[in-house]
Amino acid sequence: MKKLLYAYFLVLLLFSFNNLPAQELIVFEDIPGRTISDHYQCRIKFESESDNEWQEAHVLQTRAKEKSEDAENAYYDILRGFTASWIAFESDFEGDNVIVEISKKDGSPITKAMVRPVGDASPAKISNGKAYITFSEPANVNVDINGQMEDNYTGFGYKGPKVHTITLFANPVFPKPDLNDPTVKVLQPDEDINTLDRSTWQTLVFAPGVHDIGLGFQILSDETIYIPGDAVVKGTIHPLNKWGNDASKNFKIYGSGTLSSEHIVRHPDDDDNKSVKPFTYQAEGAHLEGFVIADPAFHTLNMNHSGGNATNLNIYKNLKILAWRKNSDGINAFRDSEVSDCFFRIQDDAFYLGSSNVNQHDNVVWTDANGAVLFLQNIKDGSTCKFNNIKVIYQRSQWHWWHGGRIISFRSLRPGNILTNIHIKNIIVEDPLPAFPPFYGRMESKSNSSESITIKNLVFENIHQEHDGVSTSMDENKGKPRNTLDGLDNDRKFENITFKNCYFNGKPLTNFEEGNFHKEFVDLKTVKFIENSK
Repeated sequence: MKKLLYAYFLVLLLFSFNNLPAQELIVFEDIPGRTISDHYQCRIKFESESDNEWQEAHVLQTRAKEKSEDAENAYYDILRGFTASWIAFESDFEGDNVIVEISKKDGSPITKAMVRPVGDASPAKISNGKAYITFSEPANVNVDINGQMEDNYTGFGYKGPKVHTITLFANPVFPKPDLNDPTVKVLQPDEDINTLDRSTWQTLVFAPGVHDIGLGFQILSDETIYIPGDAVVKGTIHPLNKWGNDASKNFKIYGSGTLSSEHIVRHPDDDDNKSVKPFTYQAEGAHLEGFVIADPAFHTLNMNHSGGNATNLNIYKNLKILAWRKNSDGINAFRDSEVSDCFFRIQDDAFYLGSSNVNQHDNVVWTDANGAVLFLQNIKDGSTCKFNNIKVIYQRSQWHWWHGGRIISFRSLRPGNILTNIHIKNIIVEDPLPAFPPFYGRMESKSNSSESITIKNLVFENIHQEHDGVSTSMDENKGKPRNTLDGLDNDRKFENITFKNCYFNGKPLTNFEEGNFHKEFVDLKTVKFIENSK
């Protein structure tokens, strides 16, 4: 009887094991026609797998151009020669963690590595000169190697070696289009996308390799574009420049691959050529997810909602930006949109609040040379917009005495502008060497106008910055940057602002003095600091 029971349970165990869902780990080992990183190598495996099962990943790299390559002076001088390496992989994370191994291509050892955002993946473990990072769920993290970012302020005054970073994009498994479906077209690298008969496909799949689609390829209603992790697509993609029912609707662009602007030339003062923007104009029900946008030449995601339909949002999810240039803003979603789980390394303003019904949450931001995390300007009623749960891993700046930069900036309030019903919540600045304190408000005159500037119900809650900003050799002459509220005159003051449960420079922010505020024309009765309030 015991033998029969043993046999029964053995069969049951084997049956259960064989019927476990198959774990998925998709590693992109080769991208034909695309060079690999000059600085890093990566291998990937499940945590439970043996060392014989490591898979080599194709490590991509984008580089800030040197002066001799940049006739238009589009790249920030302080970043020239910097590189950003990255990998993207996919896993369902069902029952097993994923480990990424990082090593340096020149054979020199990794002695320390810092993962940010903290907690989104495991702390790095160092063994035999290599770094190991473990993922239990999808996440986007940077791994600073040997203290390049952690131990050095790389903004104003930096004279050290070129900085070479590596970022790991751990994606969920994206559904693959059915290649047997007659409406699915696989585009080969040597095919011209602009000669395709649009009536023959509804879904476009980029085959492995490097593609060039040109500037402003138009995506139409109900179309899908899939960019897998082993494809790099050179060019920009735009919906129709139409509104209402004539606009492009319900399209989707997704995958672990790359949309590259590295080859595009643009002068920083050329604001008229929209074709160089990776995404612009307007759409309804657009869904952008997963892919990397490398070296955008202009505002990256600058796409309005074409119909104002609050039930059919534009979705921006898990997108990555690796930018170097002037004017490489992150996103202005305008209205009726959701932006989540994104990783933006940008060199101008990362986010705009939007005018109505824009929900931006759980995003990661990094600036090297310029740019605010959130720019606020002329918002008549922000009550339907949300901006929360933001992690700022690095906040650096090429120059410390301009009005740009900061975490939250309302730097250009002009006569006639309005800021009302705005609630910004849960921003943590992880950078051990940030350029600036987090708050910067400034009013400026316009043609001697006497119009009012209205500020009502502006709340900053749980804004947490441990450090007060770096000191420089020019502080004695120009002054160290401070938290700032700089009104215009006695009739146009900063007013009706609440700092709620904020933290700055090692302590709760409970008054102007603890925040080291520069203030001029501020209503001290209605600008309040509240601590430990729910």
